[in-house]
Amino acid sequence: MNWKEKLILSEGDDIRFINKFEAGHLGQKERYTYDIVNSLGEKIGSIKYVEETSIKPPFKERYSLAQYDINQNEIIFECW
Repeated sequence: MNWKEKLILSEGDDIRFINKFEAGHLGQKERYTYDIVNSLGEKIGSIKYVEETSIKPPFKERYSLAQYDINQNEIIFECW
């Protein structure tokens, strides 16, 4: 399942990429930030998506997704 399918969006809402930040000496943690905009182009929320890769075998990957409304209230938070 694509992480975007886990989001709670209304008809006409869109996500826009804002930033990517890599952490760790090998770039094993990638943090992505997105804004959620409505059909009028107004920001109505934000998304933080994180991909983590272990630097030791078997190089497992973990993911987390957090969606916030315009007041930074958490709507969803999920890890897998």
